[in-house]
Amino acid sequence: MFRYTAEILPYHDIPFETAVRDLAAMGFTEINLWSAAPPLGHHVNPGDDVSSILETLDRYGVKPCGLTVYGKSQAEILERVDFAAELGIDTVIFDCEASYSDFVTSFLPPIVEAGRRRGVRIAVENHLTVPFSADFETGVNESNRWDEGVDTFAQIKRLITDIDDPYLGVCVAPPHLWVMQETISEVLTYLAERKRLFYYYVWDVDRRYRRGVDGLNFGPGERQLPRPDGTLDHAVLLQTLHRLGYTGPASLKCHGTQGWSAERITRELAAADDYIRPLVRSLAAL
Repeated sequence: MFRYTAEILPYHDIPFETAVRDLAAMGFTEINLWSAAPPLGHHVNPGDDVSSILETLDRYGVKPCGLTVYGKSQAEILERVDFAAELGIDTVIFDCEASYSDFVTSFLPPIVEAGRRRGVRIAVENHLTVPFSADFETGVNESNRWDEGVDTFAQIKRLITDIDDPYLGVCVAPPHLWVMQETISEVLTYLAERKRLFYYYVWDVDRRYRRGVDGLNFGPGERQLPRPDGTLDHAVLLQTLHRLGYTGPASLKCHGTQGWSAERITRELAAADDYIRPLVRSLAAL
């Protein structure tokens, strides 16, 4: 059975302990921590007091289930592989951070090797090839997309073929696959068969998203959170994970919350949780 977890990401610049406290109060016992480029989540970073981070998590009965490190250089990601190991985290997540040929020949191999040495798996997210910028949530840069990345099913297949290593897998981001008009359950099955499904986001996309226009702007935060009238049928996707025997994190996620108060973030996440948690319980009871 997969583990139903949560991303700390929606809490942006809300204090770390506040975010952990509120997520724990919802019933989450595992949280994915973020050490990414602002305005993405950057609650924990190399140089922080590891014991203090772990003490805060332990105070609320929470364990870290991953470390996400978007928008970082190779050297910065290597630092964060070591940081993840110190925190007892077994998976580091980021997207294709360079043109594909450079990514698989020079950028990624040293990171995978470092992960092997430290017992940390590397999960590459399928991500639209829209350049990251601090204002990505406004939908800029769609016109600057590059062709070669890891955003289609074919490119996911290519990645795990080009680097055939048990420490390299994929973090499946359903909205990015939906934008590329891929069948999410087919991608999940392919990766699970090959033991390369390392992480999964429980994440939606606004029905009003315009392909070729909106870039990385998947809509306001409340429309990225899963809900019964959303774009994706999460009951189908979670049933697929369960059927495949996936045991990793299925993590509640959204962007689009920058500038929100902690109270609003928690209220919207709780509403999404009220939809997802019963689905998880029904699968666990099978």
